[in-house]
Amino acid sequence: MHSPVSNAAMSKKNWQFRNGEEQAVGLGAIVVPGEPYTTTPAITIHSVETFSEPLAYLDVAGRSPAERTIERFVQADVDVVSVLQDGARFRGPNPAFTAFENVEFQTVSDPHFAIQRKLQEFSRDGIEHSFVLIGNIYAETDLLDLYYFHREARQGATRAINREGALDLWVVNSATAQACDQRGLFGEAKNNGSCYFIREYVNRLTQARDLRRLACDLLQRRCTARPSGREVKRGIWIDDAAEVHRWARIVAPAFIGRGSKVMEDTLITRHSSIEKNCGVSYGTVVEDSSILQNTEIGICLDVCHAMADGNRLLSLDRDVVIEISDPTVMRSNSLPGKPVTARNWTRKFPLFGRRKQVRSTPAALEPTDSAPEQGRFENATKR
Repeated sequence: MHSPVSNAAMSKKNWQFRNGEEQAVGLGAIVVPGEPYTTTPAITIHSVETFSEPLAYLDVAGRSPAERTIERFVQADVDVVSVLQDGARFRGPNPAFTAFENVEFQTVSDPHFAIQRKLQEFSRDGIEHSFVLIGNIYAETDLLDLYYFHREARQGATRAINREGALDLWVVNSATAQACDQRGLFGEAKNNGSCYFIREYVNRLTQARDLRRLACDLLQRRCTARPSGREVKRGIWIDDAAEVHRWARIVAPAFIGRGSKVMEDTLITRHSSIEKNCGVSYGTVVEDSSILQNTEIGICLDVCHAMADGNRLLSLDRDVVIEISDPTVMRSNSLPGKPVTARNWTRKFPLFGRRKQVRSTPAALEPTDSAPEQGRFENATKR
């Protein structure tokens, strides 16, 4: 078990003594989103195969886990963060990552072989230690403390673990990568017992349920990260350029993403997350669900305990994925960045019929633990 190192009196820049002098030490990071390095349990139907991108690249409460992870590396004063993307799954860099100056992207055919080449490159450039993160893991550990523990252990590789077992997060000596292959290098941490225990928040993101759990944890403040945008009322987060109709009702905790539009007589409740550029149309109820970016939900629907991605609906209760062919029910935005509006929705798709609008008080934003009024709830869900 490691003993945490106090970083309060230490500079963010990493230092060590050489020949009696204190010198700066280069520190890098390699991030490989997608499939984990180690063998994991059988992946069910509600896994990463459900989506077009790795779970780490999907927005959760406004930002993707990969973006939050890269930001943590940057804040730890890592000299360069290298993101290795599988050319078979990615068309190009994620635009959200381009805001970081010291982040570079490389499309590779064999990510595992590319890790060894990148470590050798780090060693030639004077970067003596590197973090290596493989898969979709989101961990809020103290990265500098992990690095200091690895340096004091004087081993070639140190692996992070938590109470659920080993994680695909290492700190390695870049020079060691030239003496052995990748599997031998990472296996060294297991054989010599050099493991760093993470007590902080960890989400392995191996299946869609984990992504949904991360959204709930962000909204309930179970981790240090927070949803994007502004907390307009306790537990209700609304990002920039989002539009919420005055007759819509939002019960905390909930999140409305950038550029999304929530129309009248809708109900957003119970840890629901509406990601960026989405549309929720008239009279629809979204309960304990995640609406992934660029998804439009039709009129008078109940989306409960589910995840919606374009025209695909993943039921978390039944562990099934339904592909909906009727665009009046669910569909993906044909033009990303332009969410659904009342005018273009009704122009493109006929309504199922108009129902009587029953209104009480406008702009109902209810804080956490607020009990819904029975009459208004029935009006919102009645079909």
